[in-house]
Amino acid sequence: MKKKYLFIIISMLAVVMVAYYPVKKTVGKTDFMSNWGKILSKDSKDKTSDLQKRSNTKYGLFINSDSTDNATSSEDIFEVGNDVVITNQEIQIAKEFFALQGQSEKDAAQAAVKYVEEYNAMYVEAVSKGYDVTEKEIDEYISELKAMTMHAENSKDVKKVMAQFDSEDEYWNYQKEVCKKQLPVQKYVKSLEEEYLKNGDITAWNDELNKIKEEAAKKQQYR
Repeated sequence: MKKKYLFIIISMLAVVMVAYYPVKKTVGKTDFMSNWGKILSKDSKDKTSDLQKRSNTKYGLFINSDSTDNATSSEDIFEVGNDVVITNQEIQIAKEFFALQGQSEKDAAQAAVKYVEEYNAMYVEAVSKGYDVTEKEIDEYISELKAMTMHAENSKDVKKVMAQFDSEDEYWNYQKEVCKKQLPVQKYVKSLEEEYLKNGDITAWNDELNKIKEEAAKKQQYR
């Protein structure tokens, strides 16, 4: 049986966001995976308390939620949408991801803002349409990722990221927190894809998804 290729996701970790970004293994002589792992490990340590605060609310950093006030006590707001708050930390991590891929500081910053705005907007859309995730679903998803890590074609790359954490448990706990936001988005996108493919062409789906993400971000009227 052919081994599956396990995608490294950028999300907070970001990263299966709404779309995958191609990952370069090296930028010059720098190992991408190891450096990306260091960034995520630092975020795990820096953001543990804030991640816990966010997990106490169904909607994460939504406008007028208690978690928003708590989170902003330890990290500044980058911008605010109609329904969701974006933090400087989210932007910084995404920016570092794109910079590791070799983009200029300006291009990485622009890509980071676009990514985070769309990701958060899609999360708003997912939650507003009833796409939630249970603890059981998260545990099952993490179990699948663990199995894939052992047998995926790029398992060495995944392990390079994991090696930057103090322990495997720390890595998987971080991933678990990420899934609380990631999985509702995945469910929503899957439903959109299934509906689109009833009449549309699979080859045009990515273009359609990009339009959907852009429209979702516009609805937030970030400021």
